[in-house]
Amino acid sequence: MAFRQALLAAVAAAICAGPALAQDAGLTGMWLLEPSDFGRRESPPLTPEIAAAAAAAQKAAGPDGPVLSDDNKRCLPTGMPGMMANEFALEFLETPGRVTIISENSPLVRSVYLNRKGHTDGVTPGWNGHSIGHWEGKTLVIDTIALNDRKTHIGRGAPPSANTRIVERYTVSADGKTLAGEMTFIDDTVLTGPWTVKHGYNRLEADAELWEYACEVGAAGWSERFEGDPEAKLTPKS
Repeated sequence: MAFRQALLAAVAAAICAGPALAQDAGLTGMWLLEPSDFGRRESPPLTPEIAAAAAAAQKAAGPDGPVLSDDNKRCLPTGMPGMMANEFALEFLETPGRVTIISENSPLVRSVYLNRKGHTDGVTPGWNGHSIGHWEGKTLVIDTIALNDRKTHIGRGAPPSANTRIVERYTVSADGKTLAGEMTFIDDTVLTGPWTVKHGYNRLEADAELWEYACEVGAAGWSERFEGDPEAKLTPKS
C-alpha cells in the first residue's frame, strides 16, 4: 500500500544516510529492523496436526486470502513477538534493574526485569507476556512467558496458545551501529521442537523521536488498509 511503500522508502533513506551512535554505544537508543527483514516469512516446524489444519485453512481462504488478519482489523495490540519485528522503530531504555522496550506501533510498553530469579507467580497472561532478563557478557537474554491465547504468537498458521515461551538474545555490535536479535520459540503443543528466528536492527540517529501511531477502527483512511481484501466491506467514518 502507498503508506507502507512511502514508509519503507523513508526508512531506507535514513539508514543509508548513516545513523549516529549513542554516546555510550550501548543498548539504550532507538533501533529499526533491517530492511531485508521487513515482511520476511519463515515457516515454523508445526506438529503434523497443526500443519494439516493450517494448510486446510489456507486452502479455504484461497490464493489471495485476506490482506490483513482479523486481529489487525480489530486493532488488537501487536504484542509479542510482532512488536519486535516490524517496520516501526523500537526504543530500548536501560535503567537500574530493568530494560524498557517501547514500540511505535504498540500501545503496550514491555518491561524486562533484570533483578528477578524467576517469573512472578500467578502473573496474568497478556499481549507482551512477562519478561525477565540477564546479561551474558554484552548479550541481553530475555525469557518471556504468560502470553495470552487471544492471538497466535508464532504465526504462519499456528493457533493461539498460552503455552508459548520466547527466549531472546540481543547483542550490540562493537561499533554500536547494529543490533543482532535472536528469538527462540518453545511450545510443544504447537511446534515439533524449539524454533529460532534471527533479526538485524540498525541504530537510528541519537536525536530520533518515536512517532505516535494509533490503530482506530473506522477512522478516516482505515478501510483503505484492506484494499483488495475480498472479505472487506468497510467504509471510513464521514
